[in-house]
Amino acid sequence: MFGKFGYLPAVCLGLCLLAGCAVGPHVLPLDQQKTVDRGVTEYPAGFVLRPYMVNLDSPVGFAFDTDGTVVIAEGGIDGDEPHIYAVKPDGTRVNIYPHGTRIPVVHSGFRIYGPVGGIAIENHHIFVSHHDKDALGVITAFEYNGTHATIVADLPAQGDHGLTDIAVSPINGRLYFGLGSATNSGVVGEDNRWIENYPEVCDLPYQQIDLPGQRFDVHNPHPGLFSGPDILVTGGFQPLGHSNKLTIPKAPLNRPTGAIYSVSPGGGDLRVEAWGVRNPAGFAISELGVLYFTDQGMELRGTRPIKDDPDGLFRFVPGRWYGWPDFSRSLLPIRDEQFQPPTWMILDTGYPTVSPLIDHAASDLPTPDRSRWIGGNFAPLAGASKMDFAPTFGPFKQYRGSLVVALWGDRAPFSTSGMPLKSPAPGYKLMICDPDSREVKNFIYNTMGGPASRLENGRDTGLERPIDAKFNPADGTLYILDFGFARMKGSREVVKSGTGRIFRLLPLAPEMPTTQK
Repeated sequence: MFGKFGYLPAVCLGLCLLAGCAVGPHVLPLDQQKTVDRGVTEYPAGFVLRPYMVNLDSPVGFAFDTDGTVVIAEGGIDGDEPHIYAVKPDGTRVNIYPHGTRIPVVHSGFRIYGPVGGIAIENHHIFVSHHDKDALGVITAFEYNGTHATIVADLPAQGDHGLTDIAVSPINGRLYFGLGSATNSGVVGEDNRWIENYPEVCDLPYQQIDLPGQRFDVHNPHPGLFSGPDILVTGGFQPLGHSNKLTIPKAPLNRPTGAIYSVSPGGGDLRVEAWGVRNPAGFAISELGVLYFTDQGMELRGTRPIKDDPDGLFRFVPGRWYGWPDFSRSLLPIRDEQFQPPTWMILDTGYPTVSPLIDHAASDLPTPDRSRWIGGNFAPLAGASKMDFAPTFGPFKQYRGSLVVALWGDRAPFSTSGMPLKSPAPGYKLMICDPDSREVKNFIYNTMGGPASRLENGRDTGLERPIDAKFNPADGTLYILDFGFARMKGSREVVKSGTGRIFRLLPLAPEMPTTQK
């Protein structure tokens, strides 16, 4: 909670700056932007992959302004404070948040809280999704000089997944953004670490829904004399220990979890555009103005564990229910055998199999349209994140109409209830997807699979956890944002400061070497 420099005295920081040493994120000098060896990381022929920026702290998203300035959001993960800053084409850095001098340990005035979900730029306004001090969701508009204005606030983001990415529609100018589900698959359980602080939180549907009456036996995470019995009975879309409702009313104030929203860029006129999504992590808009989003599948954990639910790429269709929590992210029924967890894992809940949580007929919920809505699927637990469409100009125009998607990787052992992962580990790479044909291919990936920190060689040069990919509008080159090192400790992401990076994929000039010297 003490920001990028922790307890480092300001005088030491000042001496370091005067001495000319690199502090915090910085652009590498050209002679240090060495081409990554293809023996470590593979990438398309005719290009070179090179590091561009280093020493980032858990970066979660970036966006380009029209002049090629890149604005980066460091997410405020694992207790760190979020940071937002711009890097101009000449390498000059401009701090946007926090703006000006901040004394360590002292926090006053305006403040944002992590984790940050996404970032977008429109007309030189910088839109960032984040949390407030009560873990509710907020979108704030920043200017380059640090001034700010709230666009929307008080969104129900206290559960597993908060606000996600942001995209600006060229059709109507509205901001589109995601709000993830409060739980893994619709039922509160021991895997939800927020129960202690927010015991009344549960998933909130966009419309009134009817339930078939399932009641799950859940271990009380805080049993005791004043905390209730060892086993609590919990129903879907209800807080822990509540199971008496067969009809769930629509979300208060028309603000559901697991939904896609839009809002005016000046604030106001908040709308729910679609729902029944789990964690819509990334947004991108095609040259025709069609919105696509990634949605991360359910995991093998909690009261209602789901096995092998793939991550999905979806075409946005207004007003639709996308099937969560009763359909996979491939839009197949979750009752299918392929999604059933081991029986021993769920017997204690009172049920030998996983079945639909919602009565679809009584709730007037049609079956999701697999033929029109799916743009592609990725491996279960791959961590499908942010993405961008290849531009119609520049060195990547051969990929026009395709999406480059960053896969952050898995969250095992938390996401698998301690069970070992199948080999190779899912994610940790970038893939290219044709949403019309649904063809998905490897694009940039470590040759041995997995993150760089697990490699015998290439620990300092390979991909760790790619989280975003964006094409620079000034020259059409591809920039890749790498979150850096993260591992799971229980349900918490433990990160390592200074391990985030930005790579660039550049066209190969005749004189450029293809491997490191």
